[in-house]
Amino acid sequence: MKLYAHRGVMACYPENTMSAFRAAVDANADGIEADVHMTKDGELVLIHDETIDRTTDGHGQVASMRLSELRRVNAGVPFDVEDRIPTLEELLDLCRGTSLRLNLEVKTDIERYPGIEERLIDVIGNQHLPVEQVVFSSFNHMTLNRLQKLAPEFERAVLLAQPLYDLVAYCEKVGATAVHPHVRTLTDDEILGLHEFGLAVRPYTVKTVADLERFRRLGVDALFVNDIEWAKAYSTL
Repeated sequence: MKLYAHRGVMACYPENTMSAFRAAVDANADGIEADVHMTKDGELVLIHDETIDRTTDGHGQVASMRLSELRRVNAGVPFDVEDRIPTLEELLDLCRGTSLRLNLEVKTDIERYPGIEERLIDVIGNQHLPVEQVVFSSFNHMTLNRLQKLAPEFERAVLLAQPLYDLVAYCEKVGATAVHPHVRTLTDDEILGLHEFGLAVRPYTVKTVADLERFRRLGVDALFVNDIEWAKAYSTL
């Protein structure tokens, strides 16, 4: 069972920053999850929210700001350190030459960011990261369908906070090859059923030993966790 660092090692470092991503590499995580937005000038940046208010000392919508503006704010405020909002290129550069899987959550469920799918494919292609190293996920399943049409060679995962009727058929319809459910969204039988149809299952976000044990028993493909070292300690018991 693989362990993916959710927004990097966000339990110990500012989320979605290079500090958190480097900590995931140092902890020998199997993968890194990061949230992708697009700036006013078409740059792809890594931050969870549509605004910079919660995680930085600045204010405003990512979509209405240029990269140069975003670079001036401090993304380390919650940990009282100095850090910056990184670009996707910086994370790709960190992961190049490693065995890390990179899960990119495309944040189009609130802000649509027209053209973000094409931009993603272009950036990854320009950075020469192997296709098998990248997984796209999104709560906006139209984005997954667009990515499937643009670049079917990449893995695509449906993010789920609520159950869906006939999930296997739905994944086929939108072009998804994996399901990333909230830890309480699917029953044990539903998870086993997805595996029977060849769909990868990676629940988010695991924070308790009970959930670690449950998903290990079910044989899920990976888990998203906030603290890789914690998860490793209990996963080996």
